[in-house]
This record gives sequence, structure tokens and C-alpha cells, in this order.
Amino acid sequence: MTGREDKVANNLFFLCSLIEYIGRKTKNHRNVIVNAIGKMI
Repeated sequence: MTGREDKVANNLFFLCSLIEYIGRKTKNHRNVIVNAIGKMI
């Protein structure tokens, strides 16, 4: 099955959207969210 975007672009969009969502909900800056995710991995 082929979509309009490739898998890498879709995954990148999902990750960016997730960071944005978490940042808004927790009222943190985006770099704080990215650093926290990086430490979990």
C-alpha cells in the first residue's frame, strides 16, 4: 500500500506532532520535551 508520503516523512510528522502536543499540555518548551524523550531512549 502506498500513500502520498513516504514512511520516513510520515514518522517525522508524527514525532513532531507528538512533541508539540506534549509541550502544549505540559506547558513546557519544546526543547525540554525533546531532551526528556532523548533520555528515555
